[in-house]
Amino acid sequence: MITANPKWIKTTPYYDEFLRYYQMAKTQQEECNLGIIKHADSSVPDDLMKHVELYDVVERKYAGFSQIVNDVFYGFTEDHPYWNKMTQGHMTKQRETVSKNWTGKRNVFGLKEWIYLFLFHRLTGSAINYSMKPSGYHNTLLFEMHQANNIPQLIDIIKGAKKPFYTSVGYQFPSFPKPQGDYKRGGDYFLCEFVPQLVEDVARFLEQGGKKDLREIGDFMFKWNADRGLRAFRFQYAAFIADIADWFPEFVNRESPFYYGTNAKECVSYLATKSIKMPEEVFLDSVMMKIYEDTGSFPYNA
Repeated sequence: MITANPKWIKTTPYYDEFLRYYQMAKTQQEECNLGIIKHADSSVPDDLMKHVELYDVVERKYAGFSQIVNDVFYGFTEDHPYWNKMTQGHMTKQRETVSKNWTGKRNVFGLKEWIYLFLFHRLTGSAINYSMKPSGYHNTLLFEMHQANNIPQLIDIIKGAKKPFYTSVGYQFPSFPKPQGDYKRGGDYFLCEFVPQLVEDVARFLEQGGKKDLREIGDFMFKWNADRGLRAFRFQYAAFIADIADWFPEFVNRESPFYYGTNAKECVSYLATKSIKMPEEVFLDSVMMKIYEDTGSFPYNA
């Protein structure tokens, strides 16, 4: 059986272009995303990156769909990765409100509560609306959930919500089970009746033994769904697994292989060709290993 190996691929000119853009994105992440330089004034010699602000990250923790997670996890503290910007007044009203309301919750919530929040965020659309600025604070209950101290209280907030808290503007929902009982939506039914047990089981799985590969966690979760007659929720669970790598790295082998959606498969296929016959996933993993060697970027980020 062939295992992934960068020696089994031959890079294309697109790979060199990828490396060039990677370095520019890394520069803009420091100067503009985490720093206070305007994108148009960044040092990168590229009009696309100066005028379209979506390409200013090489770590998904700093992308739009994770911005509010940083706020709820770190609060208004110096641990926040944007603290330097925040203390200089470079923050949106949304960031100021959320981070100040969530300050101190890391002393209240344990692993189960945090991963419940991560799953809630990903299953409801990651608060994303790319037609708005800031893009990552749209239709979410994370503005209110600081009022809870445990999972049952988080569920009460979901059940009592009077405003929309799902967004599909730039995101997609899983195929939730049909609602039962008093639930009107399958998403609410799943979040309130399934996810509490899921996070209990995932937390126990993470805490037993050593660090887990990203796909180990995925396999555990996909089987959990299958055992209950549910779809795998691969897209949303993959984002959640990456959240664990970002905010609880002590449980994860961050350099381990990740998953590939349709867009990722197509994009990666431009970067290299196969030197020997191999399955598609082995080829994709080999390219990502090459990227890791050349840039230091973990596969789940790249």
